[in-house]
Amino acid sequence: MAPGTSKARSTAALAELDTLRREFRARIATSSRPPVFTSRVGVVLSGGGARGAYEAGVLMAFQDAQVPTHIIAATSVGSINAASYAAHAEGFIGRTEPLVDAWLELTPATLGIDWSRYIFLLAGLVAASAGIGNFIWLWMQQHGVYLKSYHPKFTWLALGVAGVSILLFADKLSYVGYVTMKFARARHWEPDWRKTWVSIGANVLVWGFIFLFLDFTYIHLPLEDNSTLEVSTHVPMLVAMLVLLLLYKLLQDPLSKLSHRFLRMPLRTGLFPNFDRIKFLRARIPQEKLRNSAIRIIMTATDIQRGAARFFSNAPVEVLLTDPGVNEEFVRKEVEQPQDLVLAAVASSSYTFAYEAVSMDGRLWTDGGIMTNQPVLPALRLGADVLFLVLIAPLEGASQTEAIKTFLDVGVHAVDILISKNFNSDIAMLSNINRFCSVYANEMGVKPEQLELEIGKQRYRFVKFFNIAPEKPLVAAALDFDSEIISPIIVQGYCDAGKVIQQFLEYEASCPPRESRRVVRLAAERPEGNFRVTKK
Repeated sequence: MAPGTSKARSTAALAELDTLRREFRARIATSSRPPVFTSRVGVVLSGGGARGAYEAGVLMAFQDAQVPTHIIAATSVGSINAASYAAHAEGFIGRTEPLVDAWLELTPATLGIDWSRYIFLLAGLVAASAGIGNFIWLWMQQHGVYLKSYHPKFTWLALGVAGVSILLFADKLSYVGYVTMKFARARHWEPDWRKTWVSIGANVLVWGFIFLFLDFTYIHLPLEDNSTLEVSTHVPMLVAMLVLLLLYKLLQDPLSKLSHRFLRMPLRTGLFPNFDRIKFLRARIPQEKLRNSAIRIIMTATDIQRGAARFFSNAPVEVLLTDPGVNEEFVRKEVEQPQDLVLAAVASSSYTFAYEAVSMDGRLWTDGGIMTNQPVLPALRLGADVLFLVLIAPLEGASQTEAIKTFLDVGVHAVDILISKNFNSDIAMLSNINRFCSVYANEMGVKPEQLELEIGKQRYRFVKFFNIAPEKPLVAAALDFDSEIISPIIVQGYCDAGKVIQQFLEYEASCPPRESRRVVRLAAERPEGNFRVTKK
């Protein structure tokens, strides 16, 4: 598609967003808003690469509705969205214009997604092969050994096509041999005939051009009486290939280890470096404003060496402990404030396999989605009374229409599955606690929000939660950073959030204030061998 067409579609989506914002603000202004927001509001943002643009639209709806956001628990790309929103906030109301502008500026190049680097690596491999090959060639010529061809152009073209064929079909070549062995052993087995024919075609292509190369060449050998001998390359090359195959079988394990060490140099801990992403984010997220923001940000990252999740906060631990409803044990044991908050956001969003792991404070960090892609518990432990759970996949688990072609696609869909399972588990936990609180509130003739149940050292409270999710899968893959794709997703996030926010405003208008909450201590007693629960 032409760049002009792409830009026009993006502009049209933004014009639609401006219209929607005016209409939404007017609708909010005439709705029944509570005079004071008494709930401590938490927003939970998950990961999803380019689909995280949906969260930018959601946060813009929070800004336009002037809903105070006290806590944002985020992971992966959600951490970047949260950091930008909080860094540009005024009090508990964030600003999303810089965030949306940043999303629309994104291109694969600005994020360091540059597949051409592997072409350079391949060019380096070709250059190394050519250099060593020509060295051997000249050494042979100095000793009177020549490799000549009848048709030089066709000879080298045949070798080049054979090499390209091996690159394209390396994983297809062996299947026909596997099928042949099965039939040779007379085993009852039905092969995958499509794979079989593809394998046959790949072998014909590769070995056919290798045969042409051998057929066009011959070896010129010097003899002791100053005469020469010309030998066809078929026999010596076949012997050489058999010897190489035998050596490969004998040395397969050490060769594999050597290849692993060699490949680790260009691949490192991810396909792409983080340099460009860090530079892009540092220019758009003011770190000091983020550190001093009233909105509490919790970014989840994975300590890849210890296999544990860690929670980075924009506020010091001592400050977090002064917030209402905070779980002291969680904050002291699992939360830390890193010196570099932008680098922490990069670490949280270093999508596994795609981006290199981030070295920070002597540890190696990668995407927080590995451990907890929907960080509900951190938001609860920081004292949220109301939760907005923002998902980038449909709640009903609609089937994915995108083709799964690469290992990155597999990773994205695996994360989607984890999100869905973790989300269902967290929703079940929240629902059970809410039901538990509702039962006791009903007995005491009060609202569930007015109770906090204490059982031993644990406290449980009623938490109202709202889901914000697209109805259908978002039309973007993890690395589709293109304004034409991203802009409609932002609009969709804004629309979906607007509907839910109006439900929240109705709930908040009738919600009892936090000050009316009282603690009900539940203790287990054992009269005559039976357990029963009593209120104190």
